[in-house]
Amino acid sequence: MSELPIVLVTGASGFIATHVVSILLAEKKYRVRGTVRDANNEKSTKPLKDAFPELELVSADLNKDDGWKEAVAGCTYVHHLASHPFENPRDRNELIRPAVDGTKRVLEACAEAGTVKRVILTSSIAAISTGYLGNEDKPHDHVYTPDDWTNPDSQRCPAYEASKTYAEKAAWEFVEKLEGEKKFELVTIHPAGVFGPLILPRTSVSHIFFETLLTRKMSSVPDIMVPFVDVRDVSKAHVAAMTKGISGQRYILWSESPSLRTLAHILAEEFNPQGYRVPVANMWKMTLWIGTLFSAQAKIIYNLLGCHVTCDISKMKEDLGIEPIGLKECSFDSAYSLIEHGIIPKMAGLKSREKKEEE
Repeated sequence: MSELPIVLVTGASGFIATHVVSILLAEKKYRVRGTVRDANNEKSTKPLKDAFPELELVSADLNKDDGWKEAVAGCTYVHHLASHPFENPRDRNELIRPAVDGTKRVLEACAEAGTVKRVILTSSIAAISTGYLGNEDKPHDHVYTPDDWTNPDSQRCPAYEASKTYAEKAAWEFVEKLEGEKKFELVTIHPAGVFGPLILPRTSVSHIFFETLLTRKMSSVPDIMVPFVDVRDVSKAHVAAMTKGISGQRYILWSESPSLRTLAHILAEEFNPQGYRVPVANMWKMTLWIGTLFSAQAKIIYNLLGCHVTCDISKMKEDLGIEPIGLKECSFDSAYSLIEHGIIPKMAGLKSREKKEEE
C-alpha cells in the first residue's frame, strides 16, 4: 500500500470532501490522506474514521503553518477543499485575508514537498459570476465561461464571493512564479450551489434552501434563481480533474438554474402528502425589502431578484466526462438524506425513498 500514490484531501470531513474521499478509496489506486483541524479529537473525527477506516488523518489548520509540511509530504496529488465558512462580516477583510492566506499556506507546502504533480483547488462559481452583484459590466444575457472573473473590488460584491475570487487569483499567481522541482500543475473547480446526499451529517450552505422550505421557516418564497450542481458530480469532477483534466484550466460545474419557487413546488409535491408544509406562494417584493432592514441575508436575496445567470459547461462534459444529475433526482436525494441524518425533522407519515418509489 505504501507504493501507491498518496492523495491529500484537505478539510476531509467536509460535505464535498467526504464524497471525494469515498471515490478515491473505492478506486483502490491511491493511499488517501485527509486533513482535519485536530486529528486527535476523537469525538469530532470518529464519524469520519468509522466511515473511512483506511483514511489516514493528519492535523492541519488553514489559519496556522503547523502541520501542512507533514500533511503534504510525499503526496502526488492534492485536492484542496478546506475553506472558511460562508459568511459576510462587516469588515470584508475578516474573510478575504484568511481565505487568501490559507490558500497560500497549502500551496507553499505543496511547492516545498517537491513531489506534488497537480493541485485541484475547489473555488466556486462565485469567482466567475455573482450575477449583477459582481459582474455589472456583463449584459443580462451573457453566458459565463471559465474566462470570466467576478469583480471582487465592486462595492456590490459580497465578502464571500470576493474572498473566493482573491484566493483563486492568489493561487494562479503563486503557481505562475514556481520553478524547477517546486513547480506543479493547478486546476480549479467552480461549482454552483452544491446539493445532494450526505455521507456524514455535514451540510453545504446550499442545503439551507431545503431546511428552510421543509421546516416552513417562511410562508412564501422569493422568486430568485438557485443555480446548483449535485455533490456526486462535483466529487467525480474532482477525481477526473486529477488525471484527465487539463492543467491550467478552470472548470465550471453546473446542472440547472431553477427558481427557488420551482424547487419549492418539486418538494411540495413529494413531501406535503407526507406531513410537511412546503410553501409555494410567491413572496411579495415589498415583504423582502422590509426584511432587508433587519437581515443581511435578506439584503443579498433582495439584490438577486430578477437575476439570471447562464454558464457554459461544455468543458465539464468534454474534459471531465460529467453529465450533470437533474433537479428532481438531486432534490429528492438531498431532502431524504437531510431527514435521515436528523438535520430536518422526520414526520410520522414520511416513507423512505425506496418505498415511495415502489408505489
